[in-house]
Amino acid sequence: MKKHMTKWKAIIPILILLLVLITVGIFGLSRLPVSFGGQYPVRPESLATDTLLTKEQVIEDRDLAIQFVENAHPYFVVEEEQAAYEQARQDYVDAASGEMSVGDFQAATAEYLCFFEDGHTRIRWSEDEYLDMEQVYQNGNTYCVENGSVSDRYVVAIGGVPTENIYRAIDSVFPAENDMARQMNREYYISGRNILELAGVVVQDSDGMAESVAVTYSDGSIAECTFYKPEENSDSDYEPSVNTWQMDGDIFVVNFVECVDDENLKSIATELERAVKQGCDKVIIDARGNGGGNSNACERLLRAMGMKAPGYDMLVRFSDEAKEQVGYLRSSGTFRWNGSSKCTANDNVHLAVLCDRYTFSSATMLCVWVRDGQLGTIVGEASSNTPSSYGDILYMTLPNSHIFATVSHKQFIRPDENNTERALMPDIQTSPDEAYQSAVDFLSSN
Repeated sequence: MKKHMTKWKAIIPILILLLVLITVGIFGLSRLPVSFGGQYPVRPESLATDTLLTKEQVIEDRDLAIQFVENAHPYFVVEEEQAAYEQARQDYVDAASGEMSVGDFQAATAEYLCFFEDGHTRIRWSEDEYLDMEQVYQNGNTYCVENGSVSDRYVVAIGGVPTENIYRAIDSVFPAENDMARQMNREYYISGRNILELAGVVVQDSDGMAESVAVTYSDGSIAECTFYKPEENSDSDYEPSVNTWQMDGDIFVVNFVECVDDENLKSIATELERAVKQGCDKVIIDARGNGGGNSNACERLLRAMGMKAPGYDMLVRFSDEAKEQVGYLRSSGTFRWNGSSKCTANDNVHLAVLCDRYTFSSATMLCVWVRDGQLGTIVGEASSNTPSSYGDILYMTLPNSHIFATVSHKQFIRPDENNTERALMPDIQTSPDEAYQSAVDFLSSN
C-alpha cells in the first residue's frame, strides 16, 4: 500500500506540471491569430434595385452594417482621431432613416464604406447589364476603343447626363485607395445600368427597362448604345485562367494570374528553381490583372529563385465576426506581428515583375517585396492598392436588403515603414499592353 502511495506522490507533481503546461499552451495559443476553420455566410440572392424597404427594415440593416464594421475593421484600433468617421457615420444614419428602395440603400451603404478608402471594404455592387461600348479611362476622359485602338473621341454625356456627374456617382460608392483605383473604377463602371441610374440617367421607359441610351461624344456625334447582359455573350467553353509558365528565349516567364499556392504553382516553382540552378538569369513574373489571394504563392516563387522577402508588419483585430468566419479562439483584442527589413536577394537573377491597375492585394504585396527588398524591377503602371493597406476580408450580409459586402480585419504595413506613398510607381512606367515587351527589352539589355 505504501509503495502505491509513494508512486502516486511521485506522479502527482508530474501531472500538475503537465496540466500547467497544457493550460499555458492553450492560453498562449488563444492569443495568436491561429485559425481552426470558421464558416463564411452564404451570399444572398440580389433583390431588384426598385424593391421597397420599410423604415424598420432600413434601420435594422443600417445598424447591423455599422455594428459589423465597428466590431471588425482595424481602423478603430489604429486611428486615434475619429471625428471624420463620426461624421461619415452620422451622414449614413441620416441618409438611411426611412422607407427607401434597395438601390438607394445600397448607394448609402456603399458611400459609408467608402470612408475607409479601403479596396477590401466595399459593397459587392451588383451590375447585371452594361452598355455595349468599349472604353478606356485616360487623362480624365473616357475614350472610345475602335478597331482595337484607343481613338481621339471620348464620351461627354450619357443619356444627357455629363460624364463628370457619372464620375462623381462612381467615386461616391466605390472606394479608392489612390488615384489609379479611381481611374479603374471610372473605366469599369461607367457603362453599368445601376450606376447610370444612380447618376440620374433615365434607364427606364414606359415599357419598363430601357433597351438603349444615347451616348454623346466629343466630336459632337451621338450614338444609341444598347444594354447587354455579359452572361448572354459569354463563351460556354470558357475555362478560367490558371498560372502557367514558358520560356521566351532565355527568359523564364511566369504568367501569374492568381495568388493560389496549389500543386500547380508548386510545380511551376520547381521548374523555376531548376532553371535558375541551370543558369537561367532572366525571369519575368507577369502579375498584370492578378487580383490577389494567398501571399504564400508569391513567397514560393521568390524562394524558387533563391530570394527571401522582407516582412510586413501585421495587425489582426479579433471580433465575434472574425471568430465565427475565420475560426479564431479569441473574440476581442488585437495581435501585432512585427515585420522585418531583412531579406535575401539573388544577384545572379535579373527579375522583372509586371504590374497594372488590376494588380491587387497579395499580388501588390509581391511588388512591394520586390521594391523594398531590392529584389528586381517593377514594370508597367501603378497598382490600385496602396503598398500599406487594410485587408483579409470578412463577409457581411444584410437580411432585408440582401446587400453583400466585405470588411477588412487586418492592417499590413510595408517593410519600408517610412515610405508612405499611396501608389507603388513602377521602375519602368509604361502602358499595360507594352509592359511585357518593355520587360523583355530591359532584361535583354542587361
